Amino acid sequence: MHAASFRFDILDIELLLIESLGRNKFDVKRNSEQNQPVSKRDSTEPDWVDRMIESWGGELPGIDLDVEGAVERINWISRNIRRRMDETLAEHDLSFEEWGLLGHLKLSGPPYASTPGKLAEKQDLSSGAMTNRLDRLEEDGLIKRVPDPKDRRSLKVELTKKGHKVWLTTVHAQAAKEAAIGAALSKKELEEFNVLLRKVLQKFVES
Repeated sequence: MHAASFRFDILDIELLLIESLGRNKFDVKRNSEQNQPVSKRDSTEPDWVDRMIESWGGELPGIDLDVEGAVERINWISRNIRRRMDETLAEHDLSFEEWGLLGHLKLSGPPYASTPGKLAEKQDLSSGAMTNRLDRLEEDGLIKRVPDPKDRRSLKVELTKKGHKVWLTTVHAQAAKEAAIGAALSKKELEEFNVLLRKVLQKFVES
């Protein structure tokens, strides 16, 4: 999904997860009295995480190495998702934060508009910083500022046709890159994977 304080709507949760998982390493709680080897619960060949954790030997007393292995894999996947996202956005000369702003307008539904104040709150920016961001996006023809029909003294920020196209193009491009996650699992496994991730996320947020 990092210092940005996105509010928790659907887009914000996705962005927050990508940023947080991509830039931070979660603390692992000490919930085991002794080191245990990484469990081999299926026929999957050991990967580099297994080998790395095995190399640590007995240097981490009291750490649950199964949890550590899961965290390492989450971090690695998240960093790579963010790297691929940055590559996608670079092709369209967009920053991650600019992409998030376009996404907020797009996913808010018709008329695909908001106020500068709400957008600034959404992205935890000062009004001046938001003005600079809007200036850049407007120069690129991705948004436009128009008088608020309910208050002519105020402005609305609207997504342009070009903005719609660019945002959807980046989303589809990124989805193609992320397809490897689904390709590794059957439909049933992917559903079960989401159930497990949901449980982990809910518990982690509560802790």
